[in-house]
Amino acid sequence: MSRTKLKKSLASFGEPELRQLIFDIYDKNKDVRELLDFYAEPDLDRKLDEYEQRADKEIFRVRRRAHRPRMSEIRRLIARFKSFEPGDEYIGRLRLHIAIGLAGLGTTDFLPRTVNESAEKFLRETVGYLAEHNMLADSLPRLSKAADNMRPKIGLYDNPLRSSLKRIIEDYSGK
Repeated sequence: MSRTKLKKSLASFGEPELRQLIFDIYDKNKDVRELLDFYAEPDLDRKLDEYEQRADKEIFRVRRRAHRPRMSEIRRLIARFKSFEPGDEYIGRLRLHIAIGLAGLGTTDFLPRTVNESAEKFLRETVGYLAEHNMLADSLPRLSKAADNMRPKIGLYDNPLRSSLKRIIEDYSGK
């Protein structure tokens, strides 16, 4: 149904019918419930904490005895957080939290190639986002510390996620 058709059909509803429709949608859809709860009691810090916990759960997800975060789920989580219209600062804080969490995976574990590649892409996008919204100066020391805490070598091989993060930080710190 298009937005125009929906608008026409809702115009014929009375106030009690609209209220009942909202309650029915609220009961049946988890996303709508979360959005309406937020509009009833807007608390961005609490919502940010909730989404940081969800992100941590996905970042530290283990399959076949290895960390395998699904970057598609992490991106979906950020998109859902954006639906609350939190502003650039809160989105940047969530992205930074996720980036530091991904860097934390490189402190203890060797990650599969696909995870390294998608994490590197996410880290580059996050640093770009922070730079674009003038939040990089505050965030760069935290990212540098996260990179320094990562193991430089895993076995005989360089830690590719650490190398990538160091390269990204060097690229942006020169700007």
